[in-house]
Amino acid sequence: MLSANPAQAQYEESSSTTTVDSRKLRFGLYLAPTISWMRPTTDKTDDGQYAPSNDGSKIGFTYGLMAEYYFAENYGFVTGLQVNMTGGKINSKYLGTSATEVVTNADFNYRLNYLELPVALKLRTDPISGFRFFGQLGLTTGVNIAKKASYSVNYRDADGNTQLSTGNNEKIKGSLAIAPVMYAMNIGAGVERAVGDKLAVYAALFFNNGFAPDATNPNKFDMPYGLSFRDGNTRLNNFSLRLGLFF
Repeated sequence: MLSANPAQAQYEESSSTTTVDSRKLRFGLYLAPTISWMRPTTDKTDDGQYAPSNDGSKIGFTYGLMAEYYFAENYGFVTGLQVNMTGGKINSKYLGTSATEVVTNADFNYRLNYLELPVALKLRTDPISGFRFFGQLGLTTGVNIAKKASYSVNYRDADGNTQLSTGNNEKIKGSLAIAPVMYAMNIGAGVERAVGDKLAVYAALFFNNGFAPDATNPNKFDMPYGLSFRDGNTRLNNFSLRLGLFF
């Protein structure tokens, strides 16, 4: 019984040391230039009145902090907190027959910011000539924190006259006009290299595929032209090049 006490103390000390092992828990930060775009999932809107299309990509940035916990030598969970400055360009053309009070063509260049919480599973290799290669797959939840757009909208007024309404970097108004919460699948691969006992630098390429809900709902916009239109079931995607530091 007396010999069991020091043995138990040694076990508890060993367990305590293991829980703070830097190989199991570490933190990092990163900056990631991005190319983002919006993709309608249909050629026509549900009501058949508009034909939406991707009208170009947009350069942005993502930056944030992350934490990794390794439950095995080369397998871990990844989470963190990041700000994603994203957007895209969408065009919607009218296909209907109404001659009055209708949007006939709408070009929107969106600038959207999201505060995001990613959760992912990460797999990495053993060191190879000082480098570790890794891949990860997970889900990102984003909350909208800013929504603006530049736009050019052609429409017919109550008398059938063609009008033009434009805006430059205008705040988008309207309840649920922009999805307040977005979900995206994130998949990436990269390489890291230790530069000290605790420090490591890394670079990775990520694809973030927004899958729900619709990113924009222009039929709910509260804009100066005062008419509604649709742009299909639009998804928000991006490629990002992450450059970061673990410490």
